[in-house]
Amino acid sequence: MNTILIIIGLVAIAAGVVIYFVKAGKIADRDGDLIPDVVEDGIEDIKETAKEVKKRAKRVAKEAKDVADAVKEVVKQSKDVVDAAKGGKRKGRKSGKITKSSLREKSKGELVDLAQKQFNIELDSSLTKTNLINKVYELYNK
Repeated sequence: MNTILIIIGLVAIAAGVVIYFVKAGKIADRDGDLIPDVVEDGIEDIKETAKEVKKRAKRVAKEAKDVADAVKEVVKQSKDVVDAAKGGKRKGRKSGKITKSSLREKSKGELVDLAQKQFNIELDSSLTKTNLINKVYELYNK
């Protein structure tokens, strides 16, 4: 109990000394709230630093997610390399671009359906596959 009273007494004396020096003009206090400007400036610096740290942490988290996604893609692609080494068919990335090569892989029925679904154009299924490929390719590249 005596220790607590001693600590309270020392804190009161320290506060009294600070208030005296602020009133005497020895310690700067621009706004007159009896809190020294050094302490207020320090608190502002800490707030700004905390804000910057928070912003950087969010960016690091985003970049870490991007890296994790890239690693997943590398793992997926490495499986394709193993498949290729075993003699499997090339998978590659899907570019979304329609090429004549990609159209050659489709059957005549699929080509007719593709023209109907994508462009609402009815193609004659009696055409040769080469003619169907050329017509569908033209539709995509108009």
